[in-house]
Parts: sequence; C-alpha cells; structure tokens
Amino acid sequence: MKTKSLIIIAFAFFMSFPLFAQEEYADLDTIYMLGRKKLVVKIKNISSLTVRYSEPGSDETITLERKQIQQIVFSNGRKEVFNKPVMMMVEEGDWKTVIITDRKNDVQGLYEMGMVDAQSSAGSRSAKSAKNSAIIRLQKKAANIGGMIVLVTKEESVGGFGEPPTYVIEGMAYGYEPPKKAEDKNE
Repeated sequence: MKTKSLIIIAFAFFMSFPLFAQEEYADLDTIYMLGRKKLVVKIKNISSLTVRYSEPGSDETITLERKQIQQIVFSNGRKEVFNKPVMMMVEEGDWKTVIITDRKNDVQGLYEMGMVDAQSSAGSRSAKSAKNSAIIRLQKKAANIGGMIVLVTKEESVGGFGEPPTYVIEGMAYGYEPPKKAEDKNE
C-alpha cells in the first residue's frame, strides 16, 4: 500500500513539470522584426527610441532600436505596431525598394553587405537624368547582393555646358540579416 501511494505521488509530481514549463513561457512577448525575424522574449522597457528585452532563461538585457521592429505582440494578446512592413510587400531583391540615404543613423544596427558603386548611363541629357540613372544602377547593384539600404559615401557630378553630364555615386549596402558566406551560397 505504501509503495502504491508513493508511486502515485511520484507520478503526479513528474506530471506537473510540463505545467510549470508552460507557465514559464506563457508570459513571453513576441517581437517581429522588419527583416522577417521573430524573437520570443520578455519585454522589459519601451522608450521613444529603443526596446529593451531579455531572452528566456537569461537576465541579460538586450536593446533594439524601434526603427528595426515591425510590431510586438505581448503575452496578453495586445499588439503594438512600430513600423509598417513596407519591405515585406515586395519580392526580396526588388531594386525599387532599396533606400538611398546619407544619414548614418538610418543604417545603425544593420549588417554590411558590401560596397556598391554606379555611374550614369552615357545617354543622359541633363544633370537630373544622369543622377536618376546612377541611383537606379546603384539600387540594382545593392539588391543583387541582398542590400536594402545604401549609405552614400561619395557623390560626384561631372560635365555640363556642352559636355554630356555624368554622375558617379558609391556607398555601402546594408541589409536586415547577415550576408551569406561563399560556402552557404554553393549549397
């Protein structure tokens, strides 16, 4: 009789472990990043510029900028949208969605994909069309290497007054996810 009750108590004790584990993860929040990444975390603080959180089982606080986050779904079901998923509505690699900027804050926290440069087409008739041609070529090159934003490092306009205008632009392409290594691309 004693062993039977001891077995029942032990069985009930071990069956309660999954219940404690579910309670532990029931109060976690979900962060949806603009780059399609999903983080299941515990939100600690939301300020006007940042979101602070910790990962399950860790006391370390991690900070993200709000401009990198699409939305947060809290454990109670409430949603808070920070940015509209503009990049998600178009196909990945679409050059028309590549953003050209000269502000370093716009690329903070993003991953470097590589340097890109472009020159306007030879058929440009005005300085404005030369600039637009160079920007389009830069966007296409950035999209080909997985870039979503280009931080411009050099812009130069040459020609005019009888000469065909030429526009040269170069910069660093940035993406929301780390660049794939050469051996990853071959697989």
